[in-house]
Amino acid sequence: MKNAVRGRALMACAALTVLGFAVSADAQGEAAVVIRGGTLIDGNGGAPIANSVIVIQGNRIAAAGRANAVRVPAGAQIIDATGKWIVPGLVDAKSNWNWPYGEAYLRWGVTSAMVTGTRNDTGIADRDAVNHGIYAAPRLYQGFLNLRGPGADGKKPDTYVAGDGNRLVRDAENARAQVRYNIESGADFIGTNDGDGDPAIFAAISDEAHKAGVAVVMRCVGPQTRGKECVLAGADIMVHTGEIGNQIAKDPAKWANYIALPPDPFCDMDEAKEKEMIQFLLQHPGTALEPDMMATDRGFHSQWKRVQQEDEEFFKDPVLRAYYPLYQMQHTLDNVRDPSTYLTPAQLELRACGYKNKVKFLHDYTQAGGHLVAASDIYQSPPGLGVHQEMAAYQEEVGMPPMKVLQSGTKWVADHFKIKDIGTIEAGKFADILIVDANPLTDINNLRQINMVLKDGKVVDRNYHADYKGWLFYNSPQETEFGPVVEGGQWAAALKQATFRPGGGGNANITGAQAPQVVEDPWASPTPGVETIMPHTVIQGSAAQTLVIRGFNFVKRSVVYVDDKAVPTQVISRTELRATVDQALLMAAGNKSIVVKNPLPLDAPEWGPKSNTAHLLVPFSFTTKWSQNKDMVKY
Repeated sequence: MKNAVRGRALMACAALTVLGFAVSADAQGEAAVVIRGGTLIDGNGGAPIANSVIVIQGNRIAAAGRANAVRVPAGAQIIDATGKWIVPGLVDAKSNWNWPYGEAYLRWGVTSAMVTGTRNDTGIADRDAVNHGIYAAPRLYQGFLNLRGPGADGKKPDTYVAGDGNRLVRDAENARAQVRYNIESGADFIGTNDGDGDPAIFAAISDEAHKAGVAVVMRCVGPQTRGKECVLAGADIMVHTGEIGNQIAKDPAKWANYIALPPDPFCDMDEAKEKEMIQFLLQHPGTALEPDMMATDRGFHSQWKRVQQEDEEFFKDPVLRAYYPLYQMQHTLDNVRDPSTYLTPAQLELRACGYKNKVKFLHDYTQAGGHLVAASDIYQSPPGLGVHQEMAAYQEEVGMPPMKVLQSGTKWVADHFKIKDIGTIEAGKFADILIVDANPLTDINNLRQINMVLKDGKVVDRNYHADYKGWLFYNSPQETEFGPVVEGGQWAAALKQATFRPGGGGNANITGAQAPQVVEDPWASPTPGVETIMPHTVIQGSAAQTLVIRGFNFVKRSVVYVDDKAVPTQVISRTELRATVDQALLMAAGNKSIVVKNPLPLDAPEWGPKSNTAHLLVPFSFTTKWSQNKDMVKY
């Protein structure tokens, strides 16, 4: 697969003259790459530089500036960008990442994505595989686990199971421990999933993260912690504008428990409170707002007909459709339906009023110097294209000048996420670059006239490929969303209720606390069920591992299968097995399927001869951080 990616990159380089560029014929090996002649808009907000030169060594920018100020290394591969504009690769501030998105992101010039829809160990394995060129995708920055509040009374149940993407914290001390655990496990930033708890808990999250130099993105929907409280708690990015509309309403009590995403509370906006809020935000410039207009304000953009047409055209590509899941296409298309098809006249009037005032608030805030960050919030909008659509809304609805809009999708995202390697074109940064045919400073939509994308200093193949294999760490190629470590939880619960007898089954008459420890060898077997597996992540090339599998209905002749291969199995009890996975099975990175089978005949054949499926994640050996399988520990 890695060779295929490299091959496509070489083909893309060969096609550069077709794209309107001239590439030096003597470029070989590790020679520098030089982009020259174009107008450089480096993302820092200064005046564009005509007739620029950008020197790339490996995957980093070595120098960038005016042609007469930058030396072109001998033997460099030359990309002639005369008559074109050069900007930083775009950065998606909120990606609910799933594997089918990779090629589309790159096609649209989005070279980095902040995966705030966290993916646990799978996300870390995915990120590192992309960074090592295993399959084509944007540079992925992972949050590992989102943290959520314990409720107003602190008693919300913790429903976390191995592999989940979010976890409950109980108090400030617990929150700090969870932040440290996330960072130890490889998180690039810390995220919170709600505002359902005391602001002191969220302040502890920010403080602990900031001590480690890590940013915090907060979904501040409340009801206890939102908007102003999140800013004071230290949020670097506030998703969905931090529900600020609730706090600048004429009657805040009316919206005290409103945690939905649409802009309805802004309809009740008090102009004096709006000005006070803007001044408050400007006094805390470390916090950026993420409006997610394509998701939260769906249907009210003045150019919504264009958005609908863009989405329809996006999904017509037959090569993309060869692997892109139909239900995800449909979800995105449902998102752009006209609001009149699902809202009552009264709801339409309220939401239109709320949208108008929200746009005014964002306009006033950005005019005063506040920062927005652009996000697609997939699959509310298409991957890659959704970032452009969000940026278009900032220009067309909010009234931001194109330079600031460009920064909302580049530098400001990097700065507020505290990621130093991306976001601008300057020495030391990753060579993630977008070259376009028209000036984005006259119209931000000109960013869509893409001529070339470079990521890591290499020209990106922007075509779709029906054999795209970004699903390496997913539960199956058909499982296009993030899946649990143990699948079929509801099925297993139903099976347990219907067939498991803690006091024994068959002809046995077992009672007392030791009942589950007594293993039966019945003539007719019950169907086994799996509830947990540990470890659930083992690094590629590890020595033989012993898996502890807990569940029920295990019998003397139960056997564990790894990718349909029987492995040595020790039956500890009716509720625990231990299986030995040989090193040979751990030599290939990926996602291993684990099932338990009981011998035939079956006592209740309608449940089938095997258990639900568990998964063993095997990240590549170059992956240096993951959960170390501690995530079942109650911190």
